[in-house]
Amino acid sequence: MSDFEGLATGNQPEFVPHGNPIKRLGQHPIGFWFVFSGELAERASYYGMRTLLALYLVDVLGFSEGGGTTVMKAFMAACYLTPFIGGWIADRYLGRYKTILYYSIPYIVGHLVLGAFQNQTGLYIALALLAFGSGAIKPNTSVLMGQIYEAAGKNALLNEAFSLFYAAVNVGAFASSFALPMLQSHYKDRPDHGYGPALMVPAALMAVAFAFFAAGKKFYPQEKIGGPKVVKTPEQRELEKKTLLRIAGVFIAIAIFWLIYDQNADTWIYFANHHTDLRMFPPTRITEHRSLSGIMTANQMQAMNPLFIIVLTPIFNWIWSAAKRMRGGRDVADTHKMLVGFIIVIATSAIMVAAAALAGESTHVTIWWVILATFVITLAELCISPVGLEFAYKQAAPGTKGVVTAAFHLMVFIGDFIGLGLAPFYEKELKPTAYFGILAVMMTFTSIAFVPIAQRFIREEKARAATA
Repeated sequence: MSDFEGLATGNQPEFVPHGNPIKRLGQHPIGFWFVFSGELAERASYYGMRTLLALYLVDVLGFSEGGGTTVMKAFMAACYLTPFIGGWIADRYLGRYKTILYYSIPYIVGHLVLGAFQNQTGLYIALALLAFGSGAIKPNTSVLMGQIYEAAGKNALLNEAFSLFYAAVNVGAFASSFALPMLQSHYKDRPDHGYGPALMVPAALMAVAFAFFAAGKKFYPQEKIGGPKVVKTPEQRELEKKTLLRIAGVFIAIAIFWLIYDQNADTWIYFANHHTDLRMFPPTRITEHRSLSGIMTANQMQAMNPLFIIVLTPIFNWIWSAAKRMRGGRDVADTHKMLVGFIIVIATSAIMVAAAALAGESTHVTIWWVILATFVITLAELCISPVGLEFAYKQAAPGTKGVVTAAFHLMVFIGDFIGLGLAPFYEKELKPTAYFGILAVMMTFTSIAFVPIAQRFIREEKARAATA
């Protein structure tokens, strides 16, 4: 069962939201705002730490760029595997609220260890705590939010709540990804290159998240924990297997997308750090001052993606709505949207290949190459990630939605796990041009293979419409 499949309003009278969007904000349950604020702080904490991590591994802990990429890929993969543990703990033992609260403690400790103990032992202990803490919280905040709306009989506001929730994630990610590299750069003359104080900020942010989650307790509904274990019948297991096999091709393509998308957390940072001119505007008398030249740090590039998501999401919503009107009320097929996204990913990889080829061994290209690649990969993300999740939910047969949705999220882990195989070769056996070129070839073959898969789902959809 997905996070909200099966939520019911019970016997409460139907709730009708106010038409004014500003007044509607006041109609949301009070508990939502505690979850919203906690999620904003938690995501700011996570993405702020992740923004600093790639260069911290190289500048302070002495990893090679290939070694740093390997650590980053392993950590990000773990962050998308541990949510299964967090969901299981909440379901069987603690409930959503206590799981979020209790596992915020190792999350905070992980941040403190990462900033205070600047050696590889401290690093691995910290990353294990961070992956486990993040994993325990990730699957439970959205479910807790759904329970709040169910208890209040306000399911009519749930879609809007998720839009606000998504905005919180990206606002938090943008703010911390932009600000923390500036803080680190301000203290760069310290022996730790400024990473010590910068890495303490995510600990403080996570403590704020902890406080918000805890403060909202009286506004959260009572949870029923545990209960009899549901044993699936052989027929249910067979249906799950058939459903997963049927959509496996789509999911494999999505895993390759995540392999390339998550390069922005490591190899793109290393490339920007060594092969680009970080000034956004060319030096002139007017722009000779640092603030006017728009100088960025390499790891600040990660702030661009959430900024682009905030700007582009309403535009994409309008595009899909306009396309539906042009098609006489028929939605653009999910697989066609994803295919467009995969083609855009090829363009992204081509941009990075071109930038690497122009940079060569010693030349510095403008940082606008990486900004452009980030913008283009965000276009692809909006065609693939939310669309793919909706596709997974719609294609899953009754009784298999939880398994299929979990498998969809597992594709991030698989993509990063594949990346582990390539990571050690970056800047060693494979220079950036070859490294990004391999990714471009992988995405090209994936897109070609995806065409008949997409067409098959289109034919099935037309057949269902004809018999309806």
